[in-house]
Amino acid sequence: MSRTLLGKALKLACARSERIGTPLSVMLFSIDRFRLINHRFGYAFGNRVLRRVCRAAASALGRAVVVGRWGNDEFLCILSDCGPRQARAQARALNEAISGLLIAAEDHVVNVTVSIGLAWAPNDGTTPQEILNAADEALYEAKRRGRERIVAAENLERRIFRMGAILEMALREDRVVPAYQPIVDLRTGTLVAEEALARIVTTDGRVLSAEEFMEAAGQFRLTYKIDWMILLAALTRRQTRDEDLVHFVNISGDLLRHPRLLMELLASAKMSFPRKGATEVKPLVIEVTERELLENMDLTRERLAPFVDFGVQLALDDFGSGYSSFQYLADLPVSYLKIDGRLISRIQEPRVLSIVRGIHAVAADLGITTLAEYVETPEQVERLRGVGIHWAQGHYFGVALLDQSVADHRRAMSVNWANGYYGRKDLALPQP
Repeated sequence: MSRTLLGKALKLACARSERIGTPLSVMLFSIDRFRLINHRFGYAFGNRVLRRVCRAAASALGRAVVVGRWGNDEFLCILSDCGPRQARAQARALNEAISGLLIAAEDHVVNVTVSIGLAWAPNDGTTPQEILNAADEALYEAKRRGRERIVAAENLERRIFRMGAILEMALREDRVVPAYQPIVDLRTGTLVAEEALARIVTTDGRVLSAEEFMEAAGQFRLTYKIDWMILLAALTRRQTRDEDLVHFVNISGDLLRHPRLLMELLASAKMSFPRKGATEVKPLVIEVTERELLENMDLTRERLAPFVDFGVQLALDDFGSGYSSFQYLADLPVSYLKIDGRLISRIQEPRVLSIVRGIHAVAADLGITTLAEYVETPEQVERLRGVGIHWAQGHYFGVALLDQSVADHRRAMSVNWANGYYGRKDLALPQP
């Protein structure tokens, strides 16, 4: 069905829902990384993917649902007489149907996934434009959270603004702190590194994980501030501890767009790791995800070059989650390859095991250390050892832990400041 006919169908459905009070749900979904599919395999293959996805959606949702292409890689589904619970069930059925598609392209097989945004009348709007805007915002959040997921518009704005306020206050009061997850050598079982992961310590004793506030950080453009604080904290930890560990820290594309902050971080790194030789490798690893690289490879390479020249190492995170990963190994001086956790969770499958074995073989040939993420069971450990994977992290080896003395101190300072016990300056975050 064309966009024009879809628009007319939605207008009629909204009018009917308002007139007789029946529920109406709208589902807007898009094919994840469709631009990359077109770029790598060509537009003819891209059109084939669109047709297969449309047929799968129509089959999964049934004849009662109106389905059609809404934009380049977006599809609109109109679910009349369908409330929130039914709409979520339909969305799950759609997601399962499409994620099961394997489409052959030359000597490759492409696994298609989708991100889904849900909205319903009258909660999220009564006019076609209102409900479409709500579904579009939910779809945007589904992509921002990592794609291949379902997000409902219900209370989305209220929740995002509430979390945004919590995050801004935590940044002002210096309550965004790192938790450290151990990384072990699979061959010896010894602790070799740790990864700094962002957390918020609240004044009422709770600890918020990154999953709870990073979408709000993206919405309010605060991600670079979180990166800046966590990297500085990791450098400070390096100065005050004697362990000879490698320190992994994530940075986002948002921070890469702030060159002044990057230069200040480089200056701090030089204080933490005094140069002893022109080619000395520092025990600091900056992790960049494939998703960040996709935005602008030239900018990524340019902004990270001073760190690499100083001896800071690079890790490519979530490797195996996209379509062009191996190209990045040619374009960046990567020292560590972190294999996507979704592959590790399925390593008992022969095909996935072969993929992981292939990734490790390429990395080993290039002199790159492989690191498995989200390792949770002894069976996964044994298979990873059998492949020859070098390092690993995950709940099997240990969860990310706060430096409790630091967390308690930051929380106490915030409470005392709020109660007016003493004056306190805000965090001196430089302006980009």
